[in-house]
Amino acid sequence: MDENHIVIAGLSEAGHSFIRTLQFRRLKFIVLTNSKAKEKRLRKQGIPDVLYINTNNRGSWQPPDVPIREVFIFESSLALSCRFVQCCRPWTSKSIYVITQQWNPRAIYKGLGANHIVFSQTGEVGFLLSSK
Repeated sequence: MDENHIVIAGLSEAGHSFIRTLQFRRLKFIVLTNSKAKEKRLRKQGIPDVLYINTNNRGSWQPPDVPIREVFIFESSLALSCRFVQCCRPWTSKSIYVITQQWNPRAIYKGLGANHIVFSQTGEVGFLLSSK
């Protein structure tokens, strides 16, 4: 595959909405999850590119076999979102976005390697794709 993929992690309702936006725009993407059950559910929903990551085992954090365009992490918890940033940062020099409803963790995410912290009450960030 020569087309770059968008990586999505931390699937909240906003994350699922973002996936629908990507599907509508026919953009290639991979969903990261740290739950085998969620991986199975996503595949049943017709999302073929799901990558299970054991967030407690850094040795298992292998990058996908495709070029990464950008990473979007939808904050579900501070700890999990931090793990996803730590996991994805070595995979790409491209932008990592963390979408959060909290103001406080911005410095933490930046310190871990996120490029952009997007504060959103609704989680709607499809506008970030407008120039792509």
